[in-house]
Amino acid sequence: MTDIEQGKPQSQQVEFMETSSKDDVQPVVVSAVDQKRICRKFDKKMLSIVCLLYVLSYLDRGNVGNAKTAGIKDDLHLSDNDWTWVLQVFYITYVCFEFTQLFWKILPAHIYVSALCFLWGFTAMMSGVVRNKAGLMTTRAFLGIFEAAFGAGAPFFLSLFYQRRELGKRVATLTGMSPLANCFASALAYGILHIKGSVAAWRLLFLIEGVPTVLCAVLVYFKLPDSPDTAFFLTDDEKLQARQRLETVDRTAKHKVNWKQVVAGLADYQNWVHATIHFCCNYSFAALSNFLPTIVKDMGYSTLNANGLTAPAYLLAFLCCMFAAWASDRYGNRGWIVAGFAAMGMVGYLMLATIQDETKTGPRYAAIYLATCGIFPALSINMTWLLNNQGGDSKRGAGLGILATLGQCSSFVSSALFPSTDGPFYVRGCAVGCAFSGLIVVLAIGLHFKLEHENRRRDREHGAVEADAHVDVTHGGDSSGFRYLT
Repeated sequence: MTDIEQGKPQSQQVEFMETSSKDDVQPVVVSAVDQKRICRKFDKKMLSIVCLLYVLSYLDRGNVGNAKTAGIKDDLHLSDNDWTWVLQVFYITYVCFEFTQLFWKILPAHIYVSALCFLWGFTAMMSGVVRNKAGLMTTRAFLGIFEAAFGAGAPFFLSLFYQRRELGKRVATLTGMSPLANCFASALAYGILHIKGSVAAWRLLFLIEGVPTVLCAVLVYFKLPDSPDTAFFLTDDEKLQARQRLETVDRTAKHKVNWKQVVAGLADYQNWVHATIHFCCNYSFAALSNFLPTIVKDMGYSTLNANGLTAPAYLLAFLCCMFAAWASDRYGNRGWIVAGFAAMGMVGYLMLATIQDETKTGPRYAAIYLATCGIFPALSINMTWLLNNQGGDSKRGAGLGILATLGQCSSFVSSALFPSTDGPFYVRGCAVGCAFSGLIVVLAIGLHFKLEHENRRRDREHGAVEADAHVDVTHGGDSSGFRYLT
């Protein structure tokens, strides 16, 4: 087939219908109304399930920060060094098992994800019955193993269903579930800590918050589609349209990995830039999840109020993620959006690091809003940006693998830079957060201009390409007809 198939007017898009011959294709016109109907079905029947699981995954991994303020360190007789290892063992296994995200491409999603869902929910519940450091570290290690495949694989899974211009809002909605989960976790912890009885509040926290995840495994098994081809809520015609409506055409077999694309993904400089941005974002992501209740508590609030006061910041961060997604899908320029929100996070961390006056609680609490509302949108749009610019399923998987593996390594750093001895201001941890946020600004703007330059070069050498042109990316990924979103 030709490398590029020219697009139709905006009300229509040229699609491809497979015939008996693997390489013989013919155009099929699908109306804008049909496009929107398919997207609405994906949003309602598939995206809602994945987002629910994302909330539960971050609820089960992030509630350790709430448990700390509820007394788990004292009850288990843990030192600051012990607590650092409790946090880091999760990230160690998470990084080591990032490769399991490839199973989203190989195994049926409804079986694979339902098994993961049950296992991480059960493991989270077991954290509520541990008696010592070894038991807590063991449960956290297994939680990292089971959540590793889901956390990185879910955005890749969405890229199999949505077009590039549709993906920003969906991935941002998905990753925006993490601050929403932290908001819910803080509010839930506030309620659970009011329960009085013979069982320690932190034990109830783990036990209660793990139950919904275990129950959702049944929902996933029966309702999560493996791909557009197997979506039970689509008609046969809609399945064909859904499979072929994407801008990129990848003829790699559904349950196989194209290793040429994987090699191209490992060699692509963009993936390493995105991974570095994710490294910087994830430092704050992990630090806020693990230590924000402690930071607020050290401002002079009680344990109960500290957990409650973190919820509004996370809720606003979720709303910022939604705004960033809408703006980046509508106007493009994802680099400027990542840089703008990262600059907001940098200001927040700068305020936390420099305002060392215990009487100035208001400005310090406001700085928390700037930090959370800056970092979470930058992280979600950066991930979307990577997915947009990788041609081929296997190349996207390789890019996400680099991003997730390198990006998670900053969690080791953040786990060690907020010891109780640095309270109540935690200058060292906040200063590093400020520096990393500033680096995000530089990298995002630099990548934006680099991709603009590459698009202009391809236009000069190969001619301009329609916005809705279709490109065959089966061999190697990004062909000469592929244009990057900047």
